[in-house]
Amino acid sequence: MKETHKKSQIRLNPVDDLALYLASSVKRLDNEIKKNIQDREVIVTNIASHLIMGKGKKIRPLLTLLIAKMLRYKGSAHFNLAVCIEFIHNATLLHDDVIDDAKVRRGKTAANLVWGNKLSILVGDYLLSKSFKLMVKDKSIKVLEILSNTSLILARGQIQDANNISNAHLTEKDYLELIFAKTAELFSVSCYLPAVLSNKSSKIQNNLKNFGENFGMAFQLSDDYLDYFGNSKRMGKNIGKDFLDGKITYPLIHCYKNTSKANQSYLDKILKKKQRNKVEFLKVIKIMELSNTKLESLKFTKKYLKKAQNSIKRFEGDSDKVYLDNLISYLLTRDH
Repeated sequence: MKETHKKSQIRLNPVDDLALYLASSVKRLDNEIKKNIQDREVIVTNIASHLIMGKGKKIRPLLTLLIAKMLRYKGSAHFNLAVCIEFIHNATLLHDDVIDDAKVRRGKTAANLVWGNKLSILVGDYLLSKSFKLMVKDKSIKVLEILSNTSLILARGQIQDANNISNAHLTEKDYLELIFAKTAELFSVSCYLPAVLSNKSSKIQNNLKNFGENFGMAFQLSDDYLDYFGNSKRMGKNIGKDFLDGKITYPLIHCYKNTSKANQSYLDKILKKKQRNKVEFLKVIKIMELSNTKLESLKFTKKYLKKAQNSIKRFEGDSDKVYLDNLISYLLTRDH
């Protein structure tokens, strides 16, 4: 079936635009996901469906499908790969929601509130196991090895994240290592494993690996930025959640490093509290204004997007590359 797309149609969200362009592949992806979460333990199917078939944009598997198409891959293993990547991502979300005591995920009540922490963690483990079983099916030892390493890196990222709650002294270097592990690594494999499946040169594999990694870093840094400086109405959610949860992200790290000793003492004090409030959040925003954190956070995100852009210059002229360019532009402008 041919991929369809109305080129004249203007769409505000390039992720939706990409999903429309890959409509037939996305339909097959969704069918494969539904098939692979069917289990004789009905509770597994119910919890997995609640999360995976929710309102998530599936940007990681979309990148896998697009890049496989861009590389003119002729096989079908990229569908299994896309399912694996979505399962691994959703496993981390189930685990994260338990750690964070989340109330909402993708516009619905979080699974841990509906079914409890134990089942949420176990279904997360189930999705990880299922992803490896799917890759064994394709007999790609190299891909299996890479995804196994990715799961290890993701787990390390979750541990680092949980271990640094309310740590006002978290350094920029340590934070970048954390978000590489938690976010950028999975973006990286989503983009370069199609090149492994396609037996492309190590140079092309590295180009796509670097694209995914830098895009993933920018993706997380953009989320960090929006949680302090985003437009609540346009985003459809309140800002300040990271601060209220005691999460240390780039804006807070920049602010702490570039503010006065008195403000540093204030930040130390409120981050040590068990709970923070909106009044304290607004005061932190004022401190950030004095340290030029808004502009510097945006510049920092742009630095990674520029690296991502440079990584895919070799594909200039390919019509599929336009969708990667649009995603980069989207991170620069979404709801600022």
